[in-house]
Amino acid sequence: MTIEKTFDAAVQNHKKNNFQVAENLYNEALKINPKHFKSIFLLGTLSITIKNFDRAKQLLIQAILIQPNHAKSHNNLGVVFNKLGEVKKAMSYYQKAINIQPNFADAHSNLGAIFNELGEFQKAISCYQKAINIQSDHTDAHYNLGNALNKLNKYQEAIVCYEKVIKINPNYTSAHYNLGNVLR
Repeated sequence: MTIEKTFDAAVQNHKKNNFQVAENLYNEALKINPKHFKSIFLLGTLSITIKNFDRAKQLLIQAILIQPNHAKSHNNLGVVFNKLGEVKKAMSYYQKAINIQPNFADAHSNLGAIFNELGEFQKAISCYQKAINIQSDHTDAHYNLGNALNKLNKYQEAIVCYEKVIKINPNYTSAHYNLGNVLR
């Protein structure tokens, strides 16, 4: 099988959550071309999904060495470092992703989540608002903005955020739960 067909089959299985098959196919593509960027990046992303963070870190660092200006690689490496408890490194990679691609809503939202965890709610709010300005239907940014506002006792503003999340995604159960708590 050619690298293109192998890679396409890996992507299709990845999309269908057939992670083991996808992982094997990405690895097959990398046997054909060890520097195949898309296989390295997507295998790194898949490794995050299956919680193999050490492997994800290795692959995403390799992806960045091949394409240093690939914002998604930096963002995903930030996710890995956050999962590994290395908050400063996570922040650094989210910021690199934003520097490369200033309109990267996920990176702004992820950076906001770190500020939120650190109790720096005003910085978190600023990041979430940037993410929402870029992508108005970013449910996680709206949800987390609601959480940050709630922690600052800005209940009416938090309610608006949770309602927005529910309007975008009626099945977002955490938004329903938090809205119920704020309305008590």
